[in-house]
Amino acid sequence: MVKTETKWQNSGRSGFTLLELLVVVGILAALVALALPFYQDYVNQSKMTAAEADLQTFKKALAMYDQMEAKMFGSNLVTDVDLKPLIGRYLQDYRTSAGQMGNPVDPWGNNYNLDPAVGSIWSSGPDGVSASANSRAALGDDLLTTWKPDFFLATAKKINNRTIELTFSRKVSALVAGNVTAPAGAATIYKVSDTVFRVGYNADLPGPGTWVTVATTISAQDGRLLSAAKLAGPKPDAVPVDTAQY
Repeated sequence: MVKTETKWQNSGRSGFTLLELLVVVGILAALVALALPFYQDYVNQSKMTAAEADLQTFKKALAMYDQMEAKMFGSNLVTDVDLKPLIGRYLQDYRTSAGQMGNPVDPWGNNYNLDPAVGSIWSSGPDGVSASANSRAALGDDLLTTWKPDFFLATAKKINNRTIELTFSRKVSALVAGNVTAPAGAATIYKVSDTVFRVGYNADLPGPGTWVTVATTISAQDGRLLSAAKLAGPKPDAVPVDTAQY
């Protein structure tokens, strides 16, 4: 008996042609090219948001330190060069290793920058280049915040005919009678607090509307001089930083 063998042929297609694969790869590449900028923008924005959150945390910690401690942050030129003195009481430990030096690291891998005298802390931003030194406003692509006002004579108040009270925007290192240049004739200084001083005169003071001027050599505890603040510009009310009216 003769055996016969029947071969079945699959009339269907078993795979993709090279052309079809190339078309699919091309479509995927186009989709990736379209999506990549959006992804990069998302990553950059996420880093910006993280840096801004960090800066707000540092701002609150530094402001609290200035309020609670006897001396402002920056008064100690040896230790107040980074945020380590705040760790524990005011700031969570940001160090990733026991030997880490300097300030915390921003989302781009660079240390945050700190200037206690100016009162600013900032990130160098995406380009990693710091452009905001000696500034209270962000320059370039930096992200910056300040935690205290600039140094200035905030108010002058006439207490009586021979006494005026001066209030400064920051804690003052020291104030002597010779620092009060107008009205002339200041004789005594009484310290009410680190920011408030009363100036005594041996003669009656002029009437209301008198301008009081102090020397620009006066220094805040953090090292900020009135002369440096004066170069940065007037007070918010457009009056020079060394002047106030009673």
